[in-house]
Amino acid sequence: MTEGAVLLLRLLLWLLPGLLAFLSVRSLLTGRIRVGLGLLVGAVLAVFLIKPIPVSLAFLLIGGLAALGGGRNPRYARELRERLEEWRK
Repeated sequence: MTEGAVLLLRLLLWLLPGLLAFLSVRSLLTGRIRVGLGLLVGAVLAVFLIKPIPVSLAFLLIGGLAALGGGRNPRYARELRERLEEWRK
């Protein structure tokens, strides 16, 4: 394989924990607990299997935090705020 292919493969592998964390947090917020926990377990396993661990862990945290944002959709942001307040009770 060429260096470019290896670099692209490494980048995709580093992004995998972030994508799984993003999907996990979104599913947990919508109430699909088992799906969210399964995706979270997959994300954590991917972090520990993909070297270097600090880079994978950083992408995991970025993906999880990105899922909490409401984006530009005010209705989704309002519903998310209501769900988070409900969880705090």
